[in-house]
Amino acid sequence: MKKYFLYAMAACTAVTFASCVKTVDVTGCTENAVAREYLETVSYPDGDYEDTQIARFDTLKTGFRKDQPAPLVVRWENKPLTNTALTVACDAKMADVLSVIPVDAGADSALVYNLVPGRKYWYKVSGQDAKQKEKVLVKGTLVAEGPLRMIRTDALHNVRDLGGWKTADGKTLKYGKIFRGGQMNRQPLPTESDLDVLKRQLGIKADVDLRWDSELDNGTPDDPSDDLVYTPLGEGVEYTHMPVNLYALWEADTTQWNNMLSFMMDHVIADEPVYVHCAAGADRTGTTCFLLEGVLGLSEESLVKEYELTSFSTYGRRNRNNVYAYKPMIQYLLKRDGETLRDKFENYLTEYVGIPAEKIEAFRAAMLED
Repeated sequence: MKKYFLYAMAACTAVTFASCVKTVDVTGCTENAVAREYLETVSYPDGDYEDTQIARFDTLKTGFRKDQPAPLVVRWENKPLTNTALTVACDAKMADVLSVIPVDAGADSALVYNLVPGRKYWYKVSGQDAKQKEKVLVKGTLVAEGPLRMIRTDALHNVRDLGGWKTADGKTLKYGKIFRGGQMNRQPLPTESDLDVLKRQLGIKADVDLRWDSELDNGTPDDPSDDLVYTPLGEGVEYTHMPVNLYALWEADTTQWNNMLSFMMDHVIADEPVYVHCAAGADRTGTTCFLLEGVLGLSEESLVKEYELTSFSTYGRRNRNNVYAYKPMIQYLLKRDGETLRDKFENYLTEYVGIPAEKIEAFRAAMLED
């Protein structure tokens, strides 16, 4: 009886201690304020490419980078602990750890970036007490809202997930399949934190480099960061250098475009996330993503908004009414055969570029969800 009483007291103490851990569920929009206002308030008519509204937004002065997301903020009551960190996991048991964010002594909050919108994550803030035992200060769940998923890194610019966009027939592009952005192997190189985000958190398996040969070795000849022919993501990531032209789809080198788009589609079909970039992740990358998004079924307005988002980066304005860029490209596609815009894109890719319709269907199956 006495032994049973001691066990009961121990269980009660454990429950009491556990109940002292504060649980706070954090939900918030991770679209930065400027990008969100642009997406929600701008409306573009189909077929009319004389106007752009991007200048209302890309000239705004802010205290944050407009090509990066807003954070989720986790707060807690500060306690005198050591080795304090915020751990984010993909499961309630905290076994599948996504990231561990060190916390400075005396801090009572931390910022979380790059979560997949709409997906639930679990977190805890913990440290070690004077007896080197773990003490949890707060725990709970994290949910990011807002379909646009920009990616925060230290050294890279203009990085975003193509997921979250709606197609004209109501489907949604899946997150975590295709990422677009600026170059990775020029100075400044990605930091260790950036590499962790790209390779481990985003799970990138293929690095598609669209830069031209003329962009090779513009720096010191003994600096490997000046070479095109490698990926800083290291082992386990397939690198391909496939230089392509931009915008003038009617003059496209069909062999180049077939090889590059087939490579990307094959990796997506195999559930291997792709990072595609040129120098700025704007023009050649923009043309590539335009074709992929179009054949997936995005509307004209969504195509142009995704394109114009690059204007929020350090690489400068990319506007829909540019007579040498987006405007002639979309007008050319609209002249292709097909009942819908998606059909016109498919006609271009199958009849001009030479990509089999069966591969396009497999790509759609891998990229779209209801």
